[in-house]
Amino acid sequence: MKVLLHKFIALACAAACAAAAGLAACTSGDAGENSGNGGNGGGNAPVTHSADTYLVDGTTDEYHWHNFADGKCTMCDETTIFEEQPVGGGDLIDRKSEYPGTLQKITYSTRSYIGEALYAEELNGAQIPMEKSAWVYLPYGYDAEDDQTKYNVLYLLHGNGQNEEYWFARSTPGEGQFTPDSNAYTKGYGTENILDYLMEEGLAERTIVVTPTFYSTTEEYPIDKDNWRTTKYFGQELINDLMPYVAENFNTYAADGSAESLKAARDHQGYAGLSMGSVTSFTSIWSYCLEYFAYIGSLSAGANSPEGDDFTADIIAAKNGEYADCDIKYWYVSSGTRENPESKFLSTYIPFVQQINGLQHGSDIASGDNCEFMTIQGTAHNYATWITDLYNFMQVFYKA
Repeated sequence: MKVLLHKFIALACAAACAAAAGLAACTSGDAGENSGNGGNGGGNAPVTHSADTYLVDGTTDEYHWHNFADGKCTMCDETTIFEEQPVGGGDLIDRKSEYPGTLQKITYSTRSYIGEALYAEELNGAQIPMEKSAWVYLPYGYDAEDDQTKYNVLYLLHGNGQNEEYWFARSTPGEGQFTPDSNAYTKGYGTENILDYLMEEGLAERTIVVTPTFYSTTEEYPIDKDNWRTTKYFGQELINDLMPYVAENFNTYAADGSAESLKAARDHQGYAGLSMGSVTSFTSIWSYCLEYFAYIGSLSAGANSPEGDDFTADIIAAKNGEYADCDIKYWYVSSGTRENPESKFLSTYIPFVQQINGLQHGSDIASGDNCEFMTIQGTAHNYATWITDLYNFMQVFYKA
């Protein structure tokens, strides 16, 4: 929980050394003397590391993320408030609160910003207007007439092939992809239940949660859903259209929907996304929306594209330059242990914490910690990982 040393180490070298060291965190299924000790895959000696730098003791280029067990790293004295065991399939996710929030669907006007870029020559300067929808979770007791009570806002995004209905499973049964009984919700479902519980118990700040979609395809100007560049353009829709709509129609900390008001309220605005939504956290939020967001969640994806484009260097330069005054209140990064956490840790988390001014890893926000890399034990690229992430980061968002 101290500031990481700002050492510039080549990613290629770090990745090569990581592969050689076998940096896979131990899981509950490991056996032998390395069990629970963050074993490095060689010999019986337990691996230890620095809580400050993630460097394995005695090395200069081998890294290992914290291997938390019951809130304490097995390789150092670092502790965490975050849960590393999946919360799915238990009371937390299935319980019905006595004080439930409510859901409503909104429709707002926007444009297909990516379509206008891809079809620029054909459009000759014309726009592609469109109507889009999103789901909005309102905490228990929310009163539209009580404009004196203000609420934080979290924009929560889905992954590739999903849509605005994913997080709250709000498709009409038999008509949509995401319903409570669909196989998308590994080990149960209950995004609403988790939010209700966290706010009821005072573990999370009272927050409006908005689940839009980054897809902006139209019949006349179709966009391939696998086109990751969608993530680069969603930020424009977010700050130009959706955020103003939310500010104008709900009791948020933004005085109105103007850019100035939204920027002034950044300490009460957060973004989190999974998979392709996590890529969006880098290509849109980190890249050019930091004036609007002080809290970011990057779940199960790093700062690169399927074609190998690496956005890390540009983001670091922008954060330390143009956005130097936009402090990061908290950045939560995660991966399930079954989805190659090494790649995200080494390619994204390590360079960011080493080179971005002001990042201090850990979960003790009272001591200035403002970022952490968490692995959820035994989970894959699915809801079991992401609902646990939601449970974790909501306990630190809007509290710094």
